Amino acid sequence: MGLSEQESELLGMVREFVTDQGGDAASIVPQASLRDVGIDSLRAIDLVFRFEERCGIAIPMESFPTTTVGDALRYVAELIGRR
Repeated sequence: MGLSEQESELLGMVREFVTDQGGDAASIVPQASLRDVGIDSLRAIDLVFRFEERCGIAIPMESFPTTTVGDALRYVAELIGRR
């Protein structure tokens, strides 16, 4: 299953975030685990803040999926859709 337009835009934000942290944007694919691309629990909090700021949404940290990039993208896209 491919990414929606919204998820693709969010993927770009994740790639930008990882690059800002000194990581490799090319490794950011939906099936990659957040940990494998350098997003540990502390960086996940920073990523959530970035999503909130740029997308104008509130993200409950306790519900943010910390498994794969794709899970995070789908979750944030769903929250944006509820606005």
